Amino acid sequence: MTTLSLDRFRDQHGDPIRWCGAEIDSYLTIGEIAPPVPPLYSYAEMQTIAADYEQSSVCQQAVADRLTAEGHLVAAGIWRRGAQASREYAAAARYGYPHYEAVVNGW
Repeated sequence: MTTLSLDRFRDQHGDPIRWCGAEIDSYLTIGEIAPPVPPLYSYAEMQTIAADYEQSSVCQQAVADRLTAEGHLVAAGIWRRGAQASREYAAAARYGYPHYEAVVNGW
């Protein structure tokens, strides 16, 4: 017995533009009764990812500070932007995978 999923239905029936009315009804019905696809990462795993991003941002900021002190302002700016991005990803990861995915993909 196979599990119902919208992806499997599309794989079996091809391009939705060519579907007949019965196939569209079947697809909509599967969408209503099939269990949702679980997120790629659990909430606990996302907290670990958030901690990793936070640690990465601290390291990147330390490099940026050292480069600034040595007078390498352009390189320091690059590292500073990397640290900022890591902080943003860490904040998004704390909310769980759906929010993190939206931030990473720019949705």
